[in-house]
Order: sequence, then structure tokens, then C-alpha cells
Amino acid sequence: MCPFESTHDPRLDALRPEHDECPRDLLPRLVEGDPLELLERCAHHLAAESLLLDLGQLHARSLAIVARRAAEATEENVEEWLGDRVCEAADQLIHEEHFEERLGFPPPREADPRSAFLMGALRTEPALARAVSVRFHPLSRHSRRTLWGPFLSGQPTAGAAGGAGG
Repeated sequence: MCPFESTHDPRLDALRPEHDECPRDLLPRLVEGDPLELLERCAHHLAAESLLLDLGQLHARSLAIVARRAAEATEENVEEWLGDRVCEAADQLIHEEHFEERLGFPPPREADPRSAFLMGALRTEPALARAVSVRFHPLSRHSRRTLWGPFLSGQPTAGAAGGAGG
């Protein structure tokens, strides 16, 4: 890097509100063109953690958290900070899902993308999609990955048990 070249992370510009902006005003700037590449970061997080969350919901929640807490990001930590916000959003969605299941709220039906996905992958009914997800997320990361590969990502199931140590 040239010693005269700026080390300024341009993503911080998207996070810095004007003097009279609130998080609600900041949100459209974060959505348009995805300057923080949050959608890609959310997709990577879902795959890396083997989570049964809807990408659109995770992205929307991440955007809201980032907009609300944008002042916390600094030049030194923007990459880690964004990753932490996506993780925070995923944790919130998982917690809400557990809470709704525990309280007996009716599960989302076909409108929930997980319903169609799980119906195809696990041959389950739409009404059971949230229950499957609630029981899946507390598993260890290793266990989730073991199940994620063959059943959820369409990989062949031959040898799946052997890959799980059994």
C-alpha cells in the first residue's frame, strides 16, 4: 500500500448518519446497493453455522440492528462489528422462535420459506417447520453441520452416518 493511500474503510461512510438523521433515515442507505454486503454476510453466516433461518429475515434484522447501532462501528473494528451484528440478529431470531414455540403461538404456514424447504428436505408438514427448527438450533455446531450437509443442502446421504462418527 502506498504510504499516501487512505486506509479509510468506505463502509463506514454508509454507517455515518447526517447530523439530523436517525436510524430510520439511515436504513434506506444501507439497503440500496447493500454497501455493507450484509446479504452475503448473512448467507455466509447461515451456511457456516448451519442454521435454519430465513435469509430474508436474517438480512432484515441485521439491517435494523446495524442502523440502530451504527455509531458503535469504528475504522479498526468494522469487519468484526458487522459480523457480530449478523450473529446478534441470528440469535434474536432463534430466541424469538423458541419463545413462540414455548408459548404455543401458531407456527407460520406456507408463507415461511422454511416450511417449503423442510417439507421437501425432511418431508415434514408446514406446521412442524418451526418445531424442527427449534429442536435443531440448540444442537452443537458439529451436529448441525453433520445434519445440514446431507439433509438440508442436498448433498448425498450415503456415508452421512460415517461422517458423524457412527
